[in-house]
Amino acid sequence: MKTRFPAIIFSFLVILSLTTCVIPTTKETYLKNFERFVKDVEKNGEKFTISDWRWANQRFSKYSGEWYENFQDDLKMEEKIQVTGLKTRYIVAKGNSKFGRFMNKEMGKDLEKFKDDVKEYMEKDFPKDIQEISRGAREIGDSAKKVIEEVKKEVQKKN
Repeated sequence: MKTRFPAIIFSFLVILSLTTCVIPTTKETYLKNFERFVKDVEKNGEKFTISDWRWANQRFSKYSGEWYENFQDDLKMEEKIQVTGLKTRYIVAKGNSKFGRFMNKEMGKDLEKFKDDVKEYMEKDFPKDIQEISRGAREIGDSAKKVIEEVKKEVQKKN
């Protein structure tokens, strides 16, 4: 049985790749492929490795981002609700898997660090940067005012 496990995983990944890697060209294809992708993740997510989850997360980002935006204006309200449901089901399936929980935890650490970095910047450097931007804007404004005055004088001389 041990020798068949890698073959089963490989077969699953090939099937998953074939069923979900096609870029949808219609909203119907988008909805059908997104549904199939989420069902595959729900069914097999517990068996995913970290690299499987990375791939699935990239695919999910396509479905919930770029591809959604391509069809967003064409989707009826029920279909938008369906997409929201698919997003929720994916997140739940990911959260229910061991590697999914690990990935969420690691991403959470990164987000916490990012939040701390932004907070530190806002407290320490942001006020100075705003002052510099304001000073630069005033200088640009003063220069523009001088140029306009010079242009105005030149126009008055010609008239």
